[in-house]
Amino acid sequence: MHDAKTDVERGAKAIWEAMLAQPQAILDAQLALASAWSASAARAFGGGDVPAPPLIAPEPNDRRFTHPAWSSSPVFDAMKQAYLLASRALLQTVDEVPALDDAARTRLRFFVKAFCDALAPTNFAFLNPAVIEETARTGGKNFERGLAHLADDLAHNGGRPALVDRSAFAVGANVAVTRGSVVFRNELIELIQYEPTTPNVRARPLVIVPPWINKYYILDLQQSNSFVKFAVENGLQTFVVSWRNPDASHAGTRFEDYLFTVAMAAARVAREIAGSRDVNTLGYCIGGTLTAMQLAYLAKTDPTLVHAATFLATLLDFSQAGDIASLLEPQTVARIEADLDAEGIFEAQKMSDAFNSLRANDLIWNVAIDRYLLGKPAPALDLLYWNADATAMPAAMHAYYLRNMYVRNALAKGELAVDGVPIDLGSIANDAYVVAPVADHIAPWKSVYTIRDLLGGDVRFRLGRSGHIAGIVNPPGAGKGGYWKNDAPAESPEAWLANASEHAGSWWPDWLVWMLERSGPAVPRPAQLGSEKYPALQEAPGTYVFG
Repeated sequence: MHDAKTDVERGAKAIWEAMLAQPQAILDAQLALASAWSASAARAFGGGDVPAPPLIAPEPNDRRFTHPAWSSSPVFDAMKQAYLLASRALLQTVDEVPALDDAARTRLRFFVKAFCDALAPTNFAFLNPAVIEETARTGGKNFERGLAHLADDLAHNGGRPALVDRSAFAVGANVAVTRGSVVFRNELIELIQYEPTTPNVRARPLVIVPPWINKYYILDLQQSNSFVKFAVENGLQTFVVSWRNPDASHAGTRFEDYLFTVAMAAARVAREIAGSRDVNTLGYCIGGTLTAMQLAYLAKTDPTLVHAATFLATLLDFSQAGDIASLLEPQTVARIEADLDAEGIFEAQKMSDAFNSLRANDLIWNVAIDRYLLGKPAPALDLLYWNADATAMPAAMHAYYLRNMYVRNALAKGELAVDGVPIDLGSIANDAYVVAPVADHIAPWKSVYTIRDLLGGDVRFRLGRSGHIAGIVNPPGAGKGGYWKNDAPAESPEAWLANASEHAGSWWPDWLVWMLERSGPAVPRPAQLGSEKYPALQEAPGTYVFG
């Protein structure tokens, strides 16, 4: 595991060297902060029971200060504003200090924000009005429950605050429940074919390649929010890749092995079973990155295998990869590679910790407050259960991915080759449907938008609401969310959004219309799953999902 302390120390050294070269910047920042604090205190304690209008307010998605006392109490309001002003001053200092390149500034801003988040008054029991109120109401029972939760997390969760009540879900019982069968298995995947529920199905099958940092069922959670169920009920012959959880014996498995053993194999098996000339494919997150490489390889070797492609929250251009890039500077990646060589795999928990740190307030601090200070039980949410059901990464594959995508951005630059075949995204002539959630912290939407320019085919782009998971798992029946659409040419993501029309609800029906147009004629549904060559091996969800 790489040493985050070294990253912070190096970052702190760089920022102080840059600031000391411009001492006036420090003085100006200190004077501005002192003035703002004085004004905040004067406004808060200026008289009466209701504080004056604040000088600064939390961001709309900041849930830390939702308790009414943070606004109604002069003391808590002053504390909140002082904290927010100090945080803003520190972040502005990073933004304004000269002699820092963009990568260093982004990295330092990430660590400074993490420092500010850790020192929020909400994280301290007797500075948090919600904790004070609960302590008074229960006579301190909240702390008693919190200590029990802490002991349980130390014993069973590596000392991390539990994000979800794992006992509330079971794979195959109340998540991953759409009926189907495993029809193919190799070293890395099981391929699940789902049982049709309509008299006729479309001739061209859909092959889904989900991200392999977690188990496959993100798109088949419960019946109310299953994308797989939605596809099946609308007549699409649907296949999904279910990942094996690799161990040290898979250390040498390469990214190219995922291309051939996963993407190519799944498409060819589904094509044979469906009796179709080709397939449609859907890739989610890193599954979408793999799908793009597959299409670029096929463009020069077998352009008839895949007809149309869908990309969900997928990065192909990693030049602006969001906060995660702050954790993946070249020196850090080199240390990760050294650890991978020694361990053979990148452990699932390390990946979860890294992604949780990108949303520390929601996935670390607020969880700890609820669990240890307020004594609340872990919630029973299917998305969080899936998030906690992570998989490891083979060393060779993960090192290739970090080095060539995040560090070199080699895919977007056209600098990769597979078995001597250049991987040129511009050679991809397939129609593509692309979805990017607007608040995605893993695949920033403006970076996902560049797929429009990178691919050579007709690309339909949709901008959804919410984040990396909730923006994708948003079924029509939920009655929430929304998306933007604009199929006209645009010079930039900003220009695209300025002229886009906003639509309430899920993007799924819009995708379905697009997909049905590219799924061939209706044919009678198959009498049984699998084929003579690829018979059904066992009922879904199969074996690998439990590994």
